[in-house]
Amino acid sequence: MPIKPPPTTWHCPKCQWRKTVSPKSDALQAGVEWFDHCPQCGCRELESREATALERIAASLKL
Repeated sequence: MPIKPPPTTWHCPKCQWRKTVSPKSDALQAGVEWFDHCPQCGCRELESREATALERIAASLKL
């Protein structure tokens, strides 16, 4: 059975772009819920981690 991933915060160390996403299913859309490069500067060395409780709340309010 597929399992939805936890909310994740993506961060670009080059330009400081940051985005927290909360996937609705296990099928992740590139550039929406999953990133292989920074959409702002193109850097490929993005960092990702599980979102904190505060980041989860902030992301849900941006809907």
